[in-house]
Amino acid sequence: MERKIYKLLLISPAQPYIGYTAHAQLARMFGKKRLMIPLALPVVAAYTPDHYDILIVDEETEDVPVDYHPDIVGITTLNATRERAFQLGDFFKAKGIPVVMGGINASVLPEEYLEHSDAVVIGEAENAWERCLEDFERGELRKSYTADPKYDYMNPKKPRWDLVNMDLIFQVAVQVTRGCPFNCDFCLVSKIFGRKMRFRETDNVVEEIKSLPSKYIFFVDDNLTINKKYAHELMEKIKPLGISWACMASIDVADDEMLLEEMADAGCFNILIGFESLNPGSLDETHKTHNEGGRNFTDAIRKIHQAGIQINASFIVGFDNDTLEEFDRIYEFTLKTGMSNVNLHLLASPPGTVLYSKLRDQGRLFNVPLNMGAGFFPTIHYARMGQLEMFDKYMDTIKRLYSWETILEKAKLLFSNGAFTSHGVDISFLSKFRLTSILLKEFLLTKDINKRALFFFLIMLIRNKRIAVDRAFSFMLSMLSSHRQIALNLKLNDHYRTLIRQNDLGPWNDRDPLNFTDI
Repeated sequence: MERKIYKLLLISPAQPYIGYTAHAQLARMFGKKRLMIPLALPVVAAYTPDHYDILIVDEETEDVPVDYHPDIVGITTLNATRERAFQLGDFFKAKGIPVVMGGINASVLPEEYLEHSDAVVIGEAENAWERCLEDFERGELRKSYTADPKYDYMNPKKPRWDLVNMDLIFQVAVQVTRGCPFNCDFCLVSKIFGRKMRFRETDNVVEEIKSLPSKYIFFVDDNLTINKKYAHELMEKIKPLGISWACMASIDVADDEMLLEEMADAGCFNILIGFESLNPGSLDETHKTHNEGGRNFTDAIRKIHQAGIQINASFIVGFDNDTLEEFDRIYEFTLKTGMSNVNLHLLASPPGTVLYSKLRDQGRLFNVPLNMGAGFFPTIHYARMGQLEMFDKYMDTIKRLYSWETILEKAKLLFSNGAFTSHGVDISFLSKFRLTSILLKEFLLTKDINKRALFFFLIMLIRNKRIAVDRAFSFMLSMLSSHRQIALNLKLNDHYRTLIRQNDLGPWNDRDPLNFTDI
């Protein structure tokens, strides 16, 4: 007897607020809707049996087809997409269609998600999703499914990128490790994936990369180079593949200069590094001890830049030791070190973290709109800063970080060493024409003297063979992307300030507990 074909709809809900770190404007310059979609959807599709007809929808790139009638719906979640996930779950449940939710936020708040779904997959999908579908087919769907024991992850299946419309996105995500040995108070990674690291076989990684529909890759591992022996082997294996990629790593990657050279030779052009704070007291407060110990950040940054790799520097402000001065300290530090890509966030406390439990017990949480918890808004009561003054200082710092005057000064420091001469993956003629037109219009036909100066500075370096053409052009496009998104967000600044003012109690440490009742 022929087996029944089931229709499965997999959804990644849209985030209502798009920060400048998402590089949405850069994707649009390439004629795309989004830089990349969450890896969760293609992975879940890979572990779905063959008798399912799968439709993947990422709401950042396309609308959910409301007239489509699947047999079952799967929704992946983040804290910032929780509200939209609830709306989607309620919509399909009202139609009598079973809804299963998973992802980080659903994993730590399963009871809350079960109010809007029929089942929740807690933690990793492998070893759990297939059992969930088997129960669904029998009409015996349980409330929750957990992968236990943890999936060994040595030879996972290839994600189903063939189900993704690549005309809408620029790059694809690849993951090669699971777990994190660190236990930062504000992070959930070790709680979801465990503190024991699991590594894929490098040949398995190579076969996946060979099958990908794009040569532009982002390794989503929280620390790709945590095991230096494994990292060396991986670089040797992926070097012949001709890919262009970015990753996340800790600052200690600079301790192995040979590895940095191998990474650059294998196609690495950018590393996202979580500096988190320049305040030793704040690092100690959150147990991010691997950034302490008297490490010379400036020397480490110089080594990474000398290898021809840019740094995407991540910082968080809002720890109990922090004051408004931290914003200026971060600005001056990134200016001195030539780090142009700066991901600046305000401290948030995702449910499930140690930080969340601590602040909850102190009464420092409040009913913030669910979609504001993405690091761009003050979402807790901070010890030494009021929320509104903190937000105003944050926006002022973002504007300073991405002013053309600052970008020009950083570019001169970053690129004058002549280390950025390696070429990336070639792009189509149409893309070259589109991007060149944008650059000429924005940087040559402009009245902004700093933008023009940046353009001619980089052209001079190109002529002197001190920088590759694509590295120079991609830098200008990346900076333009951030600048445009910040300008869009600033148009809504008054609205955001009004929302923030409603919760602003001033610095938590300054309140008078005898007269304080609004907790």
